[in-house]
Amino acid sequence: MRHSTRILSACLVLNCLWFGACNDKQQDPQEQHSARQTPADEIQGSPTLKADANAQGFQLELITSPHPIPLNEDFSLRFRLLDASGQPLDDSLEHIALDADMPEHGHGMKVAPVLSQDEGWIEATPLLFHMPGIWEIYVDHTQGHVTERAQLSFRVF
Repeated sequence: MRHSTRILSACLVLNCLWFGACNDKQQDPQEQHSARQTPADEIQGSPTLKADANAQGFQLELITSPHPIPLNEDFSLRFRLLDASGQPLDDSLEHIALDADMPEHGHGMKVAPVLSQDEGWIEATPLLFHMPGIWEIYVDHTQGHVTERAQLSFRVF
């Protein structure tokens, strides 16, 4: 009985591996967000990526430079936060925070990006994704005692 259970378990594992390897429909998170680009807002040839905050208090527009994000090389971001009517939020940097991590690995970046403002956009530099895999970029906006977060996922390889 134990022998047949082991054989059945092995067959199930092999089937899962086989069908998982044959599935070429896996969606790359970077491609998923790239599909939501707005060509009129492109800067330096990189698509504008968008994400809504968790409580819909703002929308994040973000551009990576270079695009796609390189592995183990410095890159920068330009982003802005828009209100419900599509107008930029008029806030100082003290209300905004940016970070990134690898949720599957439980760690973040080894560098802390510096934020600066330039003509309605916020620039974050340097950022460095030092490992291949799924990374998430978080942008937090705090107003009073309420913090909202928008996030985008990227597959780096």
